[in-house]
Amino acid sequence: MNMRSYPNWTRIITLTLFLGLVCSCATTPVVKPPEGPFFVTSEITYLLDRPAYGGNVLGPLYRGDKVELVEAGELAWWQVKLHRSGQAGWVRKEVLSPDPVATVFYFVKEDTLSLRECPRSDCMPLQLLYRCDEVQRVEAGDQGWWRVLVINSRSLGWVPAAALAERREDAQQKQLTKPYYYVAVKKLDLRAKPSNRSEVIRTLGVNDQVEKIGESEGWFNVRQPSSGAVGWVISRHLDTLPLVFPRGMPSKKKPGPSPRKGEPVGDPDFI
Repeated sequence: MNMRSYPNWTRIITLTLFLGLVCSCATTPVVKPPEGPFFVTSEITYLLDRPAYGGNVLGPLYRGDKVELVEAGELAWWQVKLHRSGQAGWVRKEVLSPDPVATVFYFVKEDTLSLRECPRSDCMPLQLLYRCDEVQRVEAGDQGWWRVLVINSRSLGWVPAAALAERREDAQQKQLTKPYYYVAVKKLDLRAKPSNRSEVIRTLGVNDQVEKIGESEGWFNVRQPSSGAVGWVISRHLDTLPLVFPRGMPSKKKPGPSPRKGEPVGDPDFI
């Protein structure tokens, strides 16, 4: 090697080492987590105690709930803090949006309405709702029932969709006269659909009061005020007034005294 070129190589090696040292000391840029707040987009989801589907449920999240980001974990899980309760937990990031989520609210249009544990009128009542109470629909079930979130109490349960109005003004208006009918037979099946083959929701008894809310080819869609049950009945088995005896059952008259020997048999008024 030419001795004259030795200093040049030395300088090149020294410069290379210096640049490597500078690069190694440079700070790695920190990736900032996205700024919040964020809003829940699904109708209902759950906070978990760890970032996995097998985590324990800490509490529910509903559409439109506001959360703050605590930690952006690995994969698709974020740790968030629920604004309305302060509770923290993990949730999938795809159910969150930086933009506010529009929610649709409904209003109770009955004087009283039972919030029930399941979508049937014989389920356990959880809370009594009153006219104009505000609820948010979470799920549309079968047979005309909705799962709703009560805004004031944050209670979750089922109510008949027919008992709700889209506008507060509509819920405030009471009907002066409601089309009430009374069961005119000894037993009458309240069915899920206007068909004799449809599921029986419950059996009504004579003079049970029902409110007509719809009609279809010989069937009435009715609601039983005493239970909140909604379904279909055959319209010809209803009457506008309560009856003393069910239709098809003869009235029972108190038997009179037996005629004496030699007296004519019959009503004395016609002798």
